[in-house]
Amino acid sequence: MGTWKLVPKPPNAIPIANKWVFIKKHDNSQEEIQKRTQLVIKGCLQHPGYDYLEMYSPVVRMDTLCMILALVPLKNLQLQQIDVKGAYLNGILQETIYMCQPEGCEDGTGQVCLLIKTLYSLKQAGHEWNHQLDEKLKTHTYKHLLMDPCTYIQCNGEDFGIMTV
Repeated sequence: MGTWKLVPKPPNAIPIANKWVFIKKHDNSQEEIQKRTQLVIKGCLQHPGYDYLEMYSPVVRMDTLCMILALVPLKNLQLQQIDVKGAYLNGILQETIYMCQPEGCEDGTGQVCLLIKTLYSLKQAGHEWNHQLDEKLKTHTYKHLLMDPCTYIQCNGEDFGIMTV
């Protein structure tokens, strides 16, 4: 998936540990319907200024959301809600972060994983995903509101779209 690449451990690098998380999904009748496994980095071991610089990720303001919801019946708009699956796995890292090889996947070389993309529990994962989303939306002519950086508008003549994050 291009999340990391194996590299020799630099002398001053402090690789961050990780762990596997095993998840069982159940339906309404408590029958097991799916088993999933996630690799999670131990973000609690990150050091500010060394492993991350920024971790703030904005969310839509409640008054903006209320205003948009009030516009829906007035302008006869369509309303949709989506969930971006694996959103925090799509951020491109700006910092250089090394991670230990995942348990069960070690190759015995002593190399470490140089992270390219974010992983769950990385302190800056939300910030980096928001940055990636912002860049993509701008390439599709969306503009964010000055009063709310998590509300995007795209206008095409009389037609328009509003998106909140």
